[in-house]
Amino acid sequence: MYIPNMKIYFFGTPDFAVPTLKILALSKDFEIQKVVTQPDKPGDRGKITEPPVKIVADSLRLQVIQPEKIDVELIEKIKKDKPDAIVVVAYGELIPPELLTIPKYGCINVHPSLLPKYRGASPIQEALLNGDKETGITIMKIDKELDHGAIFLIKRIPIDQSDTYTSLSEKLAGASAIILPLALNDIEQEILTPLKQDDSKATFCRKISKEDGKIDLEKSGHEIINQIRAFNPWPSTYLNFNNKRLKILEAKLQKPSKKEIPGKVVILSKESFGIQTKDDLLVPTKIQIEGKSPVLAKEFLNGYMASLEKAKL
Repeated sequence: MYIPNMKIYFFGTPDFAVPTLKILALSKDFEIQKVVTQPDKPGDRGKITEPPVKIVADSLRLQVIQPEKIDVELIEKIKKDKPDAIVVVAYGELIPPELLTIPKYGCINVHPSLLPKYRGASPIQEALLNGDKETGITIMKIDKELDHGAIFLIKRIPIDQSDTYTSLSEKLAGASAIILPLALNDIEQEILTPLKQDDSKATFCRKISKEDGKIDLEKSGHEIINQIRAFNPWPSTYLNFNNKRLKILEAKLQKPSKKEIPGKVVILSKESFGIQTKDDLLVPTKIQIEGKSPVLAKEFLNGYMASLEKAKL
């Protein structure tokens, strides 16, 4: 009878963690003892929403725990199960120090950046905001400090100019699902040795808020495009128009024929308009005004041409 090599507790919550959970669950090399994920929460219009990891874990017939916090009761349960490793993929809360010494191979985290760059809650958004050409997946051993632990493995991933948060997150999630199982096998066989991070090169990113989506038209066009890429789909990027929030979901840049003050709206044709930034015209291609569905720019102009001609955003 085949006996799995490594017993695992899997901690994860959003869509990002799903590919890795599936790969580990379907591999004969691992036994997932429990899946720990965040509690169900109110979603749109107050409807209770289950975390993506819970939905997938249920479909795979895995045991799911949804603690409000990692308390003494859960820690004792984990001690009793004696996992070889605790795998953490975007769980959403810090792992308490009491858990770090329980598993034989420690608590192993998948972090979507090239550590020590972008420690913290929003590394994918930060890479896009800064216009980086590459990012990656870091497999690391969790210690008592945030994203500070020794590194087992790094996989570099190029960032395309067309990447948004959604597309880049999918790339990184797919890469982690491939890399983590290989890393776990190599850790078990003592092929991988964790190397200490260079703390002098550490940078940090914060948790994103809804207010971060407000577009500052005094910034350069490239900075605003990067903001749109980073905050698609949440919190999305927006301007105030007719006392409503106007989301700019997709846009491109164009050189102005005549430079206007930032915020000036320029009607380019019956199907297109631009908004002056610090240097370039921001030309929205997909828009959503508060209370309405997303539309193409030409459809938006059909209803708001006259208002736009007078507007300064």
